[in-house]
Amino acid sequence: MDINEQTQPLNAEQIEEIVIAIQTGRVEQYRLLVLHFQRRMHLYCYHMLGNRVESEDAVQEVFLKCYRMIEKYRNSISFAAWMYKIAYHHCLNLIKKRKVQQRLISFIKLERKTETPPHYSTLVEEILDGLSAGDRQLLILRTLEERSFTEISEITGSTSITLRKKFERIKKKINKKHIRKEFSDEKQSIFQES
Repeated sequence: MDINEQTQPLNAEQIEEIVIAIQTGRVEQYRLLVLHFQRRMHLYCYHMLGNRVESEDAVQEVFLKCYRMIEKYRNSISFAAWMYKIAYHHCLNLIKKRKVQQRLISFIKLERKTETPPHYSTLVEEILDGLSAGDRQLLILRTLEERSFTEISEITGSTSITLRKKFERIKKKINKKHIRKEFSDEKQSIFQES
């Protein structure tokens, strides 16, 4: 099938032929699959994620994942089903990531009793990046997974008393860092206005 001749939707047999062609080295044929599935994938991701921009990015990632994994595809299920399964798992991962960020922001809001910062995902990333792996693990297990200190103690091997103290230090560190960042941002805006 010629790349330039696609005007009608592809049937299952044509899709399988294109997949085989791609698997045998004719990678330019992948464009046909993208054209065929692009609108459907976008609608699917949009309905899963509820956000147009996020769904556009997700579709690109799904097509990239499918392309990278096309050698593993076997026609025991249809290519469309295989692709939707990849899209489903990708969207679920994005939703989980979003929930993690929202929980961290809720945690920060409770500690500071303020409104959500305008760029909360950047703030969450900065906070997590600023912590050691052990501190990050404790913060995630306690605030996101909602584990008790006893459960975390079983996971990490530290005593629950030690974990409580460490958790309090992490909260103070996050608040201090957040206050410094707000002060720095305010200072920058004052100098820009001058």
